[in-house]
Amino acid sequence: MRFVDELYALYRGHFNGDEEDIVAIVVGILEEQTRMDLYRIIDGMDDEELFHMLATYMIEVMKRKVAMDDERPGMLLQ
Repeated sequence: MRFVDELYALYRGHFNGDEEDIVAIVVGILEEQTRMDLYRIIDGMDDEELFHMLATYMIEVMKRKVAMDDERPGMLLQ
């Protein structure tokens, strides 16, 4: 993905392997983008990149939902 490659090249020296640093940089960059900017990034993806982006997003959301259910087991029985 060109956008990620450019972002990585720009911030390469700032990453120390800590996931928190990566998350902070990515979230900060995405917050600066308009909806149209995000659409342009997506439009530049090939089918495989789009699939992986959506799959990763859906997997993470499902994991969070399962974790929330595990924290509140009594809520499911109501």
